[in-house]
Amino acid sequence: MTRSLPPPDGRRRAAAVNGCLDALLGLLLLLLEGVIGAAVALQLALSHGGLGAPGPEKGAPPEPVGPPPTDWGPALALGGFAAVALLFALVLMRGGRPWAGGGQLVAGVVLCVAAVLTGVGEHGRAHPPAPAPSHTEDPGHSGHPCRSGGDDRECLDSGG
Repeated sequence: MTRSLPPPDGRRRAAAVNGCLDALLGLLLLLLEGVIGAAVALQLALSHGGLGAPGPEKGAPPEPVGPPPTDWGPALALGGFAAVALLFALVLMRGGRPWAGGGQLVAGVVLCVAAVLTGVGEHGRAHPPAPAPSHTEDPGHSGHPCRSGGDDRECLDSGG
């Protein structure tokens, strides 16, 4: 019987160092994405009037009459950011960096969900639901609304 010899000590150390570098690379990429994402969010907020919107002073544009149009900018920015994160995940996983690639995969999926929720929210803001029908007057609580246009006494006397 032949016994297999344990691998030389250098291979164990190299595997441990590569595993630590993989995890460190994953954390650094997530930190970098967080900083870039915060900068993009701040830029979107400033460009869309989220922070310090102009008031009714002389140079301000007139107030819109209807609901605002759907603004797809934030959803598209998040979607593009998610695509980049998923591309990084693919490259890292194929390159033998499972921890860094897994972190990018999770970040990409979270960004995809955020992009969809942002798009749905923007669409809902631009297309509010129709108002509920208003209740007609029924002064006598008879179950019949007053349709004649008269006062309470007339509606009560007419029975309908």
